[in-house]
Amino acid sequence: MRIDTPTGARERSRRMSRSTGATVPQVIAAHPVRDQLERLADGPGGAEAARAIGAGRRLGLVVGDEPALTLRTTETGIVIDDDISEARVVVALDETAFADLAAERHSVFGLLYAGRLRVERGSVGGFGKWEPGLQALFYGRPVYDAAVAATFDGLDVGRSFTLADDPAELAEFLDRFGYLHVRGVLTAAEIEAVSDEVDCLRAEADPSDGHSWWATRADGTEVCCRLTYLAQRSETIAELGRHERLLGLAALPGLDLQLLPDRGDGLAVVIKHPTVTSGLSDLPWHRDCGLGGHPLLCPGLNIGVQLDRADAANGQLWFLPGSHRHGGPSDDPWTSRFPIVAIDTEPGDVTVHYGHVLHVAPPPSAPDAGRRALYLSFARPELFEVIPAGAAYNDVVYSGGDGRIRNIAEPTTA
Repeated sequence: MRIDTPTGARERSRRMSRSTGATVPQVIAAHPVRDQLERLADGPGGAEAARAIGAGRRLGLVVGDEPALTLRTTETGIVIDDDISEARVVVALDETAFADLAAERHSVFGLLYAGRLRVERGSVGGFGKWEPGLQALFYGRPVYDAAVAATFDGLDVGRSFTLADDPAELAEFLDRFGYLHVRGVLTAAEIEAVSDEVDCLRAEADPSDGHSWWATRADGTEVCCRLTYLAQRSETIAELGRHERLLGLAALPGLDLQLLPDRGDGLAVVIKHPTVTSGLSDLPWHRDCGLGGHPLLCPGLNIGVQLDRADAANGQLWFLPGSHRHGGPSDDPWTSRFPIVAIDTEPGDVTVHYGHVLHVAPPPSAPDAGRRALYLSFARPELFEVIPAGAAYNDVVYSGGDGRIRNIAEPTTA
């Protein structure tokens, strides 16, 4: 995997756009953007978008050389007009970038990382709040809201399983909620062997190596927060991709999914650290297709082998049940009454989740936290025809030009 300069990241994003053109359906044809948006606003997606965003909001949009326009939400839908003076958020992008956004080849944040979208008024976060509504508008994807959350009232959304349980029950839980916690899948000896390999590879990692992510703690210490493509550097870790118990869990959905050992970040380890002040150690609520490529990446499955105990002190995983079937959510899961679920795990436990389910691992609270989880990703065979070895949608986060992975709100060297 290559570390791109900002210019290189933009070009890589464009190449990815071209390479996925045969697989991802086009939404925006060769017509003025306004005509396309008005047609979409007249459909069911317009009402869903307005419901997600709330009435009385305005988004200013400047696409290439076309006249600026505004998406304005009402109580019943989206209205397109020419007045951007009252829009709190105004963004600018070229025609290709807009087509990529509309076809979901790249997301709002994927385009921002690649330098293909500018927020000319307002903030990145302000534009990001429009993304659930834009997804509803472009694809008719229903937004996760209080009504959806209410369907899970009274259900045991935090249940865990073992391999001794009926596989049909595991498959049903995964299908309904989008995630799964299976206890004691790997033995203590297996976990120790993998942990030793991870520690050795972390000791060898460097911000300039192109296969690790780095963050900075409050005291200025640089720490490695992710290692990628580990199967290429460790036979012990590569063996996990052939592990019968893990492959059995990957087969639960009954989908034709294949392991990604050499693309899409390969077999990768996430490492949690306390008091991180910069970098992508602590991702916000997100989906694994959050930088783009949803039509290609989903449905996809991620299996997390837990190398350490996970709890609130150590930066555990949280999931939003059923969100793999929706866009959004309409509200912040932390402040809403949504049934978010914290997963407490022990070494040897395994989590399974769809890439599209909304999840988060908040900053750990313990001063000595350092939770590690090794992930195996599984995707549809078509992905191998589109994304070459050593490449991933995540590559766009190397846009700073110095090999370090930044939060989108942080300045870069560009």
